[in-house]
Amino acid sequence: MSATRPLISLLGDSITTFQGCNPPFYPVYYENDLLEKNGLEDVEDSWWDQVLCALNGLLLVNNSWSGSRVSGGGFPAGCSAERTHALHRGDAVPDKIFIYLGFNDFAMGVTPRKEDGDELFSFFGAYCAMLRQLQAAYPHSELCCGTLLRSYLAGSAAPGFPDRLAAGYSFEEYNDCIREACARAGGRLVDMAATGIAYESLDGAHPTAVGHRELARAWLRAMGE
Repeated sequence: MSATRPLISLLGDSITTFQGCNPPFYPVYYENDLLEKNGLEDVEDSWWDQVLCALNGLLLVNNSWSGSRVSGGGFPAGCSAERTHALHRGDAVPDKIFIYLGFNDFAMGVTPRKEDGDELFSFFGAYCAMLRQLQAAYPHSELCCGTLLRSYLAGSAAPGFPDRLAAGYSFEEYNDCIREACARAGGRLVDMAATGIAYESLDGAHPTAVGHRELARAWLRAMGE
């Protein structure tokens, strides 16, 4: 680790984007009116800034692309080289990489596992490939892989999304893939789903300011902090 404060990079989707914090031309969810709509005022309201503060860490790169999946044949998939090899800045490499991806694979009905064919088009195969590429690019970085939290709708106890969408795959199948990928391909499992914490959302997917605090709490609890 760094002699002083750990350098932390992020690999994520829209939930981890924030205005002014992502690479140029990356699509960002949390900007302009959507910041106000969700009750976020500045970057300190994001889940990841709260976790970094608790760990006394410094952000190195926030490589989060709104709408991205883990799976896919190329950029901006999380398993693409353009994403997995872009988590450093100059000579500075991350001590830790926080990975929070998979919601869009679930929402788009990506097959959790394939028995044959291109593994990059299944969630499990792509997640394993992503971890292998990250290890090759950053052999001394700790890969922290978060399982996916469920949401609830603001002002209601109603779940934010159903357990199964049109493709028929259950939400938990994707978390099981993350758990197995960490065991098989390497990576520190941050099993947030096992904490039982859910986060507040207006649309079932994107956390409000309250939801970001809940997401941060789940990260820290699952990490034992």
